[in-house]
Amino acid sequence: MSVLEVTQISTMRVEPIDNLYLALIQCFAIILCGYIAGRFDVITKIEGNGLNTFVGKFALPSLIFMSLAKLDFSLVNWKFLLAVLIAKSCVFLVVLGISLVIKRPSNPGCAALFAIFTTQSNDFAIGYPMIQALYEQTHPEYAAYLYLMAPISLAILNPIGFVLLEIGKRSGENHRSYRDMVCSIVKGIALNPVLVMTVLGILGNLVFGHLVPAILATVLDVFGNAFSASALLLLGLMMVGKVHKLKGTALVIPGILISVKLLVLPLVIRESIILLNAGENATDTQDLSTYGFLYGTIPTAPALFIFTLRYNIEIDLIASAMVACTFLSAPLMFVSAKLIDAVSTGVSPKNYAYQLNIFSFDVSIASITVCTWLIICLIGLRRKKYKCVTHKCTLCIVIAQLITAIGVIIWTKLEPDNTGSILWYIQFILITVGVYASRMWTVAIAATLLYLSSRSLDFVCNIQRWFYPIGWGIPLLIAIIMCSTMSPRESELEFRNPNFQLGTVQAAISTSILTFCFIVTMGCLVLQQSYQRRNISASYSNLTNNIENSNNDTNNDERRVVDVEDLISSNSHLPIIGCEYTHGCPNGTCSSNNNEIDDCELYIDIENERNDPQFLRHLVFVILLLCSMFIGLSISIGTLLMEQLTGIYAELAFLDVALNFGQSLIVFAIFGLDTGLGKLGCWLQKMCRKWRTGIAIFLYSFYCIFIFKKFHNSNADYILHL
Repeated sequence: MSVLEVTQISTMRVEPIDNLYLALIQCFAIILCGYIAGRFDVITKIEGNGLNTFVGKFALPSLIFMSLAKLDFSLVNWKFLLAVLIAKSCVFLVVLGISLVIKRPSNPGCAALFAIFTTQSNDFAIGYPMIQALYEQTHPEYAAYLYLMAPISLAILNPIGFVLLEIGKRSGENHRSYRDMVCSIVKGIALNPVLVMTVLGILGNLVFGHLVPAILATVLDVFGNAFSASALLLLGLMMVGKVHKLKGTALVIPGILISVKLLVLPLVIRESIILLNAGENATDTQDLSTYGFLYGTIPTAPALFIFTLRYNIEIDLIASAMVACTFLSAPLMFVSAKLIDAVSTGVSPKNYAYQLNIFSFDVSIASITVCTWLIICLIGLRRKKYKCVTHKCTLCIVIAQLITAIGVIIWTKLEPDNTGSILWYIQFILITVGVYASRMWTVAIAATLLYLSSRSLDFVCNIQRWFYPIGWGIPLLIAIIMCSTMSPRESELEFRNPNFQLGTVQAAISTSILTFCFIVTMGCLVLQQSYQRRNISASYSNLTNNIENSNNDTNNDERRVVDVEDLISSNSHLPIIGCEYTHGCPNGTCSSNNNEIDDCELYIDIENERNDPQFLRHLVFVILLLCSMFIGLSISIGTLLMEQLTGIYAELAFLDVALNFGQSLIVFAIFGLDTGLGKLGCWLQKMCRKWRTGIAIFLYSFYCIFIFKKFHNSNADYILHL
């Protein structure tokens, strides 16, 4: 083969990835244009409402009708579609149920939007170019499958969401009877253009035989082709002035939705295809499972944003979550595409094992460094955060990660022929105990957050005594049992992983532990959010009552009149009691008392900071650990079921190493630079600030004047006043 032919082949292989890159740039560029147009008032709010009407009532319904009416059901792989339907339905129902349970008061419309967000993909604007670029030469029919999978959301799941949206919209209105509300809901559903065109599209397929008449297709194609650009432009337009509102706890819900869409849904689709054996043979099933995973990573469709505008529900949240989901999906799709391309071209198992070994070593070195920092901050400094009930569990996770990192470093340096040696058993126990203890202590953090919201602090302190034998004893017992009952053997290069050194038996044990920890942690978070919202509602009611009572008391009381005798008596006790002036003593006679009060308040602030459980940070931490658990559960199931290396399995293996052995990096990102952890954090933040702003100039004369006024002038004024 000549050099020119090799160059042409390599160029042809690079072009699909370039096409995917251009498709994503096209999507983001249109969103950016919409944002700029709204920021500089090129498109006003009234004009944006007109664009919203066009997209929601003309472009999107036309696109839905044409995609459903043109389907050729004779080419459908029904088992594959059934697997995708089961996966999407499971995710849809789980998100819907959890949203209804957590949100108080219950809002069916909001829950429906969240469920649609996690299951509906941007099949036509982003999905088709991506699939066409990757499978044009090997499986050209996969691109046409997008038109077959679109009805799963359009015709089955989305109508359920529309019904709930109408129920949520009409339930807040005043109706004279239950019958009036039902009639109003039915009317809203019947007049919904998206739902109407979905039904008409299915009927049109049956009537026209998936061949739409030219007259009708000519008109509807024009509207449908205008959907992608108009919807993306409208999405960018509506982002103006709304992103900065999402701070603190408002970022939790978008983060959860994005995690479910980009991590949970692809893995559930992949596992459902494997379990149903959707292909004609094993190779076809693996290809379909890989394709299903890629399909799940496609970001949420802009059509959902049209629904939020139509029903005026969570507009800011959904808009920001959709843009973030689109941006975050890009690297995930690129990594998946690269690994699929690499494995399909014949990457050797030896090279895969070598790269995984290096990556595990690098992550472990970083983990040891971060764990050392965190342990010093939590234990060795004056504020001793580890005494807080939540930080006790966090410290245990850090220690478990330190143990794991030491074991992984030993594992990376062991030769395959050293399997069964004393050093092998040492690293196996360290890795097994550290990994399983990290999962157990994640459950402990979730349980602590739950009981802090529902029970007293004393109850949490009492129950935490049982966490230590469970969190450390059970992992150690499992490791000892595995070492004593199973004989180690050299792992295959394709599945060489520090988490599965004993093969499928250890994968089965890991699956059981991860399933238990995932379910319990998720349940604790759901209950905690329910209790927290209930307490917030009760506190709001009490605050409203207190304000009304205080207003009544203020109206009934008379203004207090100060007599001369009162002023004399108050001045005689100035060093003991506070100042009676409204705006403070003008001569500074109360400065000594104020300094004592400031010292007391400073001490109280330090104590409050020491006992601060940092609810929001731990909540985000547990959510990220849940994502790590889900990735670990998927790789464990894949190790049990798969017989040969695939691109998605390789990607999950690297992702599992990063999220499992790198949990300390997550702790560091959330807690490591917090000044409440100690002097090291303060010192690092000061050094970073100096590095940005330059060297601070110390004015000695100004400092002397400040000290004189602070400690000498105030005392002199106080003596003269006496």
